[in-house]
Amino acid sequence: MKVIQKIKYFLFWVFKIVYQSCYRVLSLVVPVDENKILMVVSRSKDLEGNLKFIHDELITQKPDAKIHLISSANKMNLKLFKELFAIAGAKYLILDDFFLPIYLIKPAKTLKVIQLWHAAGAFKKFGYSTVDKKFGPDKGYLKIVPVHSNYTHVYVSSPNVVPHYAEAFNMPAENIYPLGIPRTDMFTDQKHKWETIEKIRRQYSQAVLDKVVILFAPTYRAANKQKESEVDFIKILTGLAADLDPEKILVYKPHPYLMNDSLEQLKNFDNILVAKDYTVNEWMLIADAFITDYSSAIFEFALLKKPLAHFVPDLAEYEKGRGLYYPIEKVSDGEILHEYSRLIAWINSRTKNESWNTTRMLSFNFSNISNSTKQITKHFLS
Repeated sequence: MKVIQKIKYFLFWVFKIVYQSCYRVLSLVVPVDENKILMVVSRSKDLEGNLKFIHDELITQKPDAKIHLISSANKMNLKLFKELFAIAGAKYLILDDFFLPIYLIKPAKTLKVIQLWHAAGAFKKFGYSTVDKKFGPDKGYLKIVPVHSNYTHVYVSSPNVVPHYAEAFNMPAENIYPLGIPRTDMFTDQKHKWETIEKIRRQYSQAVLDKVVILFAPTYRAANKQKESEVDFIKILTGLAADLDPEKILVYKPHPYLMNDSLEQLKNFDNILVAKDYTVNEWMLIADAFITDYSSAIFEFALLKKPLAHFVPDLAEYEKGRGLYYPIEKVSDGEILHEYSRLIAWINSRTKNESWNTTRMLSFNFSNISNSTKQITKHFLS
């Protein structure tokens, strides 16, 4: 190991020792508040998705709840200490992504740490499943920071995926509960569904939404040494803008961690809409078809039984750099497109009001698609 790396890890270790000590002191002096609930908002500035659904249900099931929203840059610096003051005395910590502070401490036995992982099903590998991959965490780092540790409750979409989450989080399978994904309730709650559709329609021109709406939402792509492949979606989208049929419009929903200046290159195209507002699930309600690469969002779109596809020109490279839990054809009924020519042909053949048989993938990826929010909330409050 290089000298600089050794020094870096030593400093991480020192930071962890100090951080743990501060938490122990705070735990001794701050009493546990049975009504204190922390929700970690890390994927956007606003409360949305699984966290939003659970938040609203908590207000119903636990009227005395004191809900605190916190965020974290997930970097070892002095700012991270403010999270300790929030965690101390809390009864519940609810998150849907990576949260560094909880991996650096030994939480009080009274604290329930609830992981509502942002992905449905089990598609691309993550966490400890990627240790030996280019995308994966460094083993030396994991010895100091055991990422995804200390979860007491993890909620997933199906018993089929429990073993993969147990591996990814390096935790016992008995603490992983296949009760569903909270945000999928929006697809079965007709009132919420139509309110969302009308909200989007009011904001965007009817002339736009009257076209065949193709929602394109690729998964997160790492940078630097963890980069899984060299695929360039901005370049691909630029090509699509020139080749789309006039009656088609492409709604591009970037991953929330990849909203950057490169998107400015797309703003001058009339047939590409960069969706900075609303969640990918909300846009699904408007879309006539859905395209992704390796995003598990495709499992949720399958609930709508509309056309779906995977554009995977880098499949071999991606499998080597990160890996998938299953071959795409095993867990998805989506069309698998390897070449640009097939992508544009698939898009241009789409029409309004098409149906798509997604029975097989729904059966594999979901064991419960209604009232998941209510069941999950009741479960961790008990």
